[in-house]
Amino acid sequence: MDLWASRFSEPMDKLVKEFTSSINIDNKLYKYDIAGSIAHAKMLSQCGIIKKKEAERITQAL
Repeated sequence: MDLWASRFSEPMDKLVKEFTSSINIDNKLYKYDIAGSIAHAKMLSQCGIIKKKEAERITQAL
């Protein structure tokens, strides 16, 4: 069941569903998204916004 299924009285058209799906793009971009998140955590640590240990934990979690 789609997350939005309870919001509509009719099923979503197949073409609309394919157009709004991002899984194909997500599969190509996730490595870069994670790298950006790691860089962001590192920057936040270097600026003193989060502790170094917190940045390390974020990096490990990713």
